[in-house]
Order: sequence, then C-alpha cells, then structure tokens
Amino acid sequence: MRVGFFTYGMGQRLTGIGRYTVELTRALKAAEPGLEIVLLNPYPDSPLEWYREFETYPVPALQKVPAAASLGNWLLHRAALELQLDILHDPCGIAPFLIPTKAYRRVTTIHDAIPLVMPEVQPLATRLIFRTLVPLARYTADAIFTVSQHAALDLARHARLPQSKLFVAPNAVNPPLAISEAEVRAALERLGVIPPYFLAVGQLASRKNLPRLLEAFALLRRENPELSLAVVGPSTWKGHEIFQKARNLEGVTLTGFVSDSDLDALYYGALALVFPSLYEGFGIPALEAMAHGTPVLAARASALPEVVGEAGLLFDPTSVEAIAAAMRRIWQDKGLREELRRRGLERAKQYTWAETAGKTLEVYRNLSGGQAVRRGAYSEA
Repeated sequence: MRVGFFTYGMGQRLTGIGRYTVELTRALKAAEPGLEIVLLNPYPDSPLEWYREFETYPVPALQKVPAAASLGNWLLHRAALELQLDILHDPCGIAPFLIPTKAYRRVTTIHDAIPLVMPEVQPLATRLIFRTLVPLARYTADAIFTVSQHAALDLARHARLPQSKLFVAPNAVNPPLAISEAEVRAALERLGVIPPYFLAVGQLASRKNLPRLLEAFALLRRENPELSLAVVGPSTWKGHEIFQKARNLEGVTLTGFVSDSDLDALYYGALALVFPSLYEGFGIPALEAMAHGTPVLAARASALPEVVGEAGLLFDPTSVEAIAAAMRRIWQDKGLREELRRRGLERAKQYTWAETAGKTLEVYRNLSGGQAVRRGAYSEA
C-alpha cells in the first residue's frame, strides 16, 4: 500500500499538527514495515530530519494556506496519480479534494472545529476553509479522522460531517527521556525560569485564555511572592496584546518556542501545568505533562475532561477565581501533587502512537480493499 501525506505547515518548527504527522508516520511504518509512505513536501529545503526518513515529493507551490486550499486540489491530485498512491492523507484538515477521482482514496484529519465554534479567534483563510472545503469533505473524503470524541461531535454538529465517515484516533505521547535534576536546573537557568513555578504551554492565542490565567497568577502571587509562571509558546494571530500583558507582569517568564529537551526540563521542574484553554480538539500539553509526571490543572471545557479524566484537577476556565483556587490548592497540598503525578503517569500510558497507528491502518486497509469501513465517529476507529 502506498500512502501520501501532505505536509503543509511542517517546514521549520513543528506545532501540534506537525508532531501528530511525524509521530503517526513513524508509528505506521513501525506497525507495517511494508507500507510505503511518501511525504508531499511544500518545503524542499526544510532542515527537519523527518523528511530524510521517507520518500518525498516536492510541492513548493503549496507553502501558503490560500495556495494549499486552491491550487492544492489539482497539484495533490496530479501527485497522487504520478506516485500511484493508494491513499492520499491530508493531516492538516484542509481537505483539498475537489478533483473527482476513483484512482485512489482520500483521507483527512480535522483536529478540531475551532473555526466554526469560535470563528472570531481564527484568521480569514482558516475560516474560509472551514466554511467550504471542510464541509465538502462529507462528499470529497472517503474517511475523516479526528482526535477526540468531543471533536467528532462538534464536527458532526457544525460541519455536518456524517458519522459514517468520522473516526476517532487520538493523539498520543512517547515516554519522555529521563533527565537529571542538574540538567533541569541548567535548562531553567538558561531560560530564565525561577522555581517554584507553574507552567503554561501553547500559542499566545485568545482561545488559550491566557489573560485569565495571568490574572489568576497575579492574585496568587500577592499571597505567595516566591511563585513564578513560565509561558511557553509562540505568539500568533492577534497575540500581540497577550504578549504585552504577560511581559509586563511581575513573575512571568515568556520563553517563546523552546527545543524538545528544554520543554522536557520545563515539564519536569514545574509545580503543575495550568491549561485554561476555552477550546481544544485534544490538548496535547495536558498529555505531555501527565507523561512527565507533572500534575495537570485543566479547564472543564471541550476535549480536556475527556483527555485528562480523573488524573487532573479541573476548573471553570471562565472564572479567574476558580483558576487561582486550583493553583493555590496544588501549591499548598503536596499530597495532592503526588497523587495527581501518579494518576497522570498511568493515564498517559493509555495514549500510544502504536494504538493510534493501528486505528489508522484499519481504516486504510478497509479503504484500499474497497470494503465499507465498519465504524464511524462516537466510538473510536
């Protein structure tokens, strides 16, 4: 079986979708060594070593969203024919599948319904895709993956995607590398992060709810001036105001984008991850924190309760007081920190890339064999 992956957005630094694609392709290859994977790469000069692991096919005209959503329909179709693909998989949720064909099967992964549920937090190009290509995927895609039951429900509700084509194959996490306390201290010193600290990981975007987290932290720090907050992640569309507010708040360190090894150190050294996001299709930082044994404080919203389960402390993300209360509780209660650490480690073991690859392969096999795919959304693939 030959499967092509469109790798839009995976040129330099990997965000959540990029990590999903890298880990999924590696896990697919490990699960089925005979599977032939081709990366349809808009970034031929990318320094990412991942591109050296697989066959690649350059599509440099598709480096921007407007081109991927328009010209991509024809260029990816032509590539699929030339490469004799059995399946073309778009893991970015663009679904540029407007050219009719029966020569190969088409699959997309749509990670969330944010542009439909919260359109005000997304740029125009993304909103247009979710008003056009994504709803049309009910006709143009043979199967549609998403990463949580909550995301599947929202995509069915807001994009009117049919249950018969929706499949849940969750994100996962690899066991993190163990590093010494000395290495953690060295990384924190280099990043300017002073323990004891809470950690927030994610883009500086409005749906991440960072303004309320900053207010909650300010309340807590008045009582405990030794505490600090490390905010990890790049600024994004309309993120300048959040950046300025965070930069001007005492006790807050903005690290920007960090390396994987530095992120490991930040997780290991933190009192807890605080994840107040108003909407997540999954919430990879929560899973990463649990895998590191870092207690998780998360919003009781969207997919986060589904991912965290009983392994974290949930709060109302619309209440500054509730966020501050959760942070205060974890700071004051060492026993609770240890209990959440234990629960988190066990919870993280349930999410493996091998399991996600297995669910994906089942759908691939059914599609390439011309069989009806047996199960759709609302139960895992």
